[in-house]
Amino acid sequence: MSTETILQEAQKRAQAAGKRHAGDLTPEEAHAVLRDHPKAILIDVRSHPELDFSGFVEGCCHVPWQLYPGMTPNPDFDAELRGKAQPDDLLLLLCRTGGRSLAAAEHLAGLGYSHCYNVLGGFEGKHDAHGQRGKVDGWKASGLPWKNK
Repeated sequence: MSTETILQEAQKRAQAAGKRHAGDLTPEEAHAVLRDHPKAILIDVRSHPELDFSGFVEGCCHVPWQLYPGMTPNPDFDAELRGKAQPDDLLLLLCRTGGRSLAAAEHLAGLGYSHCYNVLGGFEGKHDAHGQRGKVDGWKASGLPWKNK
C-alpha cells in the first residue's frame, strides 16, 4: 500500500471519530510511512523514565508531553517541538498507549501543524488479561523494531 493510501485511510479514521488532527495510524502503517516517506518524523511524547524502562523506536525524536514525576504538562512542549519539526512536516506521534499522543496531535493541529498523525495503541498498548503491556496492541505487540536504552 502506498504512503498516500495509508495516510488517506488514517485521515478517514480520525474524521469518522470527529478528531481534528490529520489521522490515526496503526503501528504497522506508521512503520511503513517512516520507512517510505523520507520526511516523516516520529515524535515520541512519553516521559524520559518511560523510554528508559520500556524502550524506544530507534531514530525517533523525543519531546515529552508530560513531565515525570507527577505527569504534569510540559510547559516547553511547543518550543521543544518547534526545535525538531515545522508545521508542514509529516509528524507521527507515539506514546505508551495512544492517549497522550492523541492529545498532543490535537494540540498541534490547533497550532497549525496540519500533518500530525497519532499512532494507535502507542508503544506498549493496552494491558492483557494478566495486567502486562506490549502483548495486545501497539508498536511492540506488532513485532516492529525497537530498542532498550
